[in-house]
Amino acid sequence: MRRSLLALLLLLAACAPSVETPSYPPAKAGPGVLVLRDEAGRILLNPDLGLFAPAGSVLLAQSYQGEASKSRFTSPESFDRVLRWLEEALWDLGYRLEEVRVHERPPERYEATLVVVGKGKRRVVRLVYRSGVFDLEVAP
Repeated sequence: MRRSLLALLLLLAACAPSVETPSYPPAKAGPGVLVLRDEAGRILLNPDLGLFAPAGSVLLAQSYQGEASKSRFTSPESFDRVLRWLEEALWDLGYRLEEVRVHERPPERYEATLVVVGKGKRRVVRLVYRSGVFDLEVAP
């Protein structure tokens, strides 16, 4: 009896769906978009911060001016997941989130403003999502 119960539990566990985070290819630049890359070949959204583009994204426009940058890209992920990626990426780069403000007006506009501190600098990072396109601005 115990053996058959154990076998049934093992069979059920093997059939259970697993939850995995999708794996996306590296970010790529759209036609005619000039970008800077890090040593690993990743597209940098802001070289001063070391912030690279999220996996699976396609850059539609990119501009750099000193420590500031503006990026426009698409992503297979939702606003919430891209925001979570941004927070984790900044943390991994050594920045502390001092403030995060999120404004949502579904379905047309989502916006987050992050104030980050690290490496002797205080920066404002703004992420806006409209009609399937993300705009990310880093200001000194």
